[in-house]
Amino acid sequence: MNIKDPEVHAMARELAARRSTTVTDAVRQALRAELERSPSPNGPGALEARKAVIRAICARVSARPGWQGRTSKELQDALYDEDGLPT
Repeated sequence: MNIKDPEVHAMARELAARRSTTVTDAVRQALRAELERSPSPNGPGALEARKAVIRAICARVSARPGWQGRTSKELQDALYDEDGLPT
C-alpha cells in the first residue's frame, strides 16, 4: 500500500504514538475497528434493508400530488417545455 497523502501519514504516526505501537499496527487496528462498525452490504438483513429504502422512496414518489393517473409519457413531457428545455 502506498499512501501519498502527508496528512494521512501524520494521522497514522500520531495514532501509533498514542497507542505505543507501530504505524502498521495502528493502521491495522483502526481498519479492523472500522470494519467491525460498518455493516456489510451483503450481510444478514442488508437486502431487506435496501428493499425497505426503495419502498419508502416509491411511496414518497407515488404520494406526490398530480402524479396519479398520468402516464409515464405525460410525466416525462411535463419535465420539458415546448423547446425541449427543462422546466
